[in-house]
Amino acid sequence: MASAERRARLAPELPCIDVHVHLHPERLARAIERWFAGTRWVNAHPFDPAAVAETLAARGVSRFCFFSYAHQPGMARALNRWLAETAARLPHAVALGTLHADDADLDGLAREALEDLGLAGFKLHLSVQRFHVDDPRLAPIYERLEASGRLLMLHVGTMPYRDGFTGVAGFRRLMERHPRLRVCVAHMGCFESQAFLALTERFEHLYVDTTMALAPSAVPFVGAEPGGITDATLLAHQDRILFGSDFPLIPYDYDEERRWAWDRGLPPEVRRKIFHDNAARFLGLPPAPGG
Repeated sequence: MASAERRARLAPELPCIDVHVHLHPERLARAIERWFAGTRWVNAHPFDPAAVAETLAARGVSRFCFFSYAHQPGMARALNRWLAETAARLPHAVALGTLHADDADLDGLAREALEDLGLAGFKLHLSVQRFHVDDPRLAPIYERLEASGRLLMLHVGTMPYRDGFTGVAGFRRLMERHPRLRVCVAHMGCFESQAFLALTERFEHLYVDTTMALAPSAVPFVGAEPGGITDATLLAHQDRILFGSDFPLIPYDYDEERRWAWDRGLPPEVRRKIFHDNAARFLGLPPAPGG
């Protein structure tokens, strides 16, 4: 199906919330673009925040959650201020802050991000930032998130990076220490999806997002087929799965990131949960009309 035809098919049917969008200050965005320019993963979409918001609205996305990340210590405070300023200009967006385990005064940094700037939580990318999710220096941050009900988005799965900083084992230890965390594991925790999904049965505020884990167009770029995520798996965990896209950092059209739900023939009520209702609950947003 052509892209325009697919948009006409998808947008009217869905209320849609995208929980996994990347926005970065211009200098960082240009650096990311230069890095990807040397790979086969060529970004085809602009990073400009207003352009991203307009593109998502045109595709029927009513709300979205966005973030950047501090790939080294000392960046987080300025990034968090930029994220908060950007969110203030985008009324349909929810911003998550960033921090690095090597930052000085982590508690003060977290307090400023959550209380002064009003960010909704934090995004950590363990492979890029190169620290462990259960690093004891982060324990006060997790305690603050638990107590406040704020959000944590984690790239802690092994897709497409297989390194010592990712994997379900460290994440399991984190959740056992902080069982009330409101957390989303990006990319469905691939390539250990079944193990991450099994943990949703133990922890009431644990979710996964679909980003690049189910889209056939993503397969050449993530290193291998994200196997094991069957229709039965989606149905079994339908209340804990959120739609995410990685937009604008995807090397294909936005709608390629969500057509799997129709190709698989999921029931409409399940699609509605994955594309809207679960995310509204996770983000603390009101239900859509008719929900």
